[in-house]
Amino acid sequence: KQSPFLAQSPAFISMCSDDPNNLPEVNKVKGVAIAVLVFGVISCLGFLVPGEWWGGLGGVLAVIGASVLLCCTGSGASASAGSHIGAGVLIASAAIVHAVAVIVYIVFWANVVNAVNDNCDDGVYSNPDDPNNQDEVDCDALSGVASAFIGVLIWPIIVIDIATFCVELICAIFSFQAAQAVRAQALPTTAGVPVAKPV
Repeated sequence: KQSPFLAQSPAFISMCSDDPNNLPEVNKVKGVAIAVLVFGVISCLGFLVPGEWWGGLGGVLAVIGASVLLCCTGSGASASAGSHIGAGVLIASAAIVHAVAVIVYIVFWANVVNAVNDNCDDGVYSNPDDPNNQDEVDCDALSGVASAFIGVLIWPIIVIDIATFCVELICAIFSFQAAQAVRAQALPTTAGVPVAKPV
């Protein structure tokens, strides 16, 4: 059963249902912005990857852009085309950063695995003072453990970033469409032709 507080909350109504005072394009982009906000928060897990902060940065940009769409673009006649454009730019930037993050993370994973294999080939993990090599590390096992450990950390983040990229791209396009619709609505018409408002 829905909470009476939420039922009477303008913010809840605005975020979770279509506002009849808004243009369809505005309602559509607000709906997608909720998904961007959720994925943006999750993609901030990218900050956990040592030295590779791309996914986290994209998540921060996505959260800011989605928050602008949900809270700061106005409603009805007060809808702001500029806010939609600003949010669209932020979210498009987040999508670009997440695309870069996916490439960076895959390269990072491959480099770690290759580094372990190269060290094995160079005898880094063997004991030169032990003639029987009793202390030699099982390189195949070590490589497998390194690959699995990095994979468990990296690949879920990569999948999240790919999904976030797709949602952000859609949201950015919808943001620009909403801005265009708001601008068109704001223009008065003469004989059916939109004309600029006098300053």
